[in-house]
Amino acid sequence: MGKSIFSELQFDSDTKNYDGQIKFNNRDFVDLTISIEMFDKDKVFKLAENVFKKIEELEETYKESIAEDLLTIHNETWNEESITSKSEFINRIKLEGILFFCDGNAELYYNDGDLFWGHTIVVRINENGQYQDSQVYG
Repeated sequence: MGKSIFSELQFDSDTKNYDGQIKFNNRDFVDLTISIEMFDKDKVFKLAENVFKKIEELEETYKESIAEDLLTIHNETWNEESITSKSEFINRIKLEGILFFCDGNAELYYNDGDLFWGHTIVVRINENGQYQDSQVYG
């Protein structure tokens, strides 16, 4: 087996997770955590690598889905200025972190671009890289 794209992650003995940063789509670095729990590290890393590649491929479609899920609530509840367009919404949110679970599911953490007053947008992705839903947390 070749070198893992996650080989630079550090094991945290307190949380039992692997943590670090990784370059995303050859642009910015994102925080990355992989939860191994009681599973085989190599298998979980391989599963996470496959999903990570899908996330890189599909991230723009995730942002479209986030806008579809959250733009109306932003404009009706959180927005104190003029109506935010879908394209402006998409351009303001930025992926900052990914948490992989041992089953291949993941949560993506987006900076909200102050659309929700500094709260985090959390997106759930299944083990096939498919968008599930998004919510505002914090």
